[in-house]
Amino acid sequence: MRAFAIASLLVLAGCGSKEKTEAPAARPSPVGPRLGEVPLDQPLRATDNALTWSLEVAPGSITLTRFAGRGTEGSVTQFYPVSPQVQEGKAVWTTKDVAGTPVTITFTGARCIEGGDPAIERPLTADIRIGDKQLHGCAGARPADGLNSQPAAENVADNMAVPEDAVVNRRQAEGPERP
Repeated sequence: MRAFAIASLLVLAGCGSKEKTEAPAARPSPVGPRLGEVPLDQPLRATDNALTWSLEVAPGSITLTRFAGRGTEGSVTQFYPVSPQVQEGKAVWTTKDVAGTPVTITFTGARCIEGGDPAIERPLTADIRIGDKQLHGCAGARPADGLNSQPAAENVADNMAVPEDAVVNRRQAEGPERP
């Protein structure tokens, strides 16, 4: 019986193939939603030219910061995180704040220039509606350092020549600030 068991093992060992097996080909990771060249599954920032507000949109959070100044107090408002609906050159986040006020955030794939010195060109135009108030600004990928002071070299307009399809967001010298 022992001889039969050993013979069976030797026969099974001889059945193996000498061909090398290839590792399975790696599939590329799925690409998340994009608006033009801007990935929407990465942190984004929208601001107005006067830096009175900043909107941070990231996976799992949407936060509006209003900065103090001109007789106003600063505030931070959280919106319920939602995924954008992307179609026809627009990404739209439809959400609410914690008080239940409807919020619509629309990023459009139109280049936007924040006038100033230096002028900063962003890849997206931002429109934010909170109840009956509306904010307008420029948007793009959030800088890695989280600051808005040093834009990437490719975002800086070398001169004030404005592409035909760009939206210009210029600082207003005087007058009441629009909400």
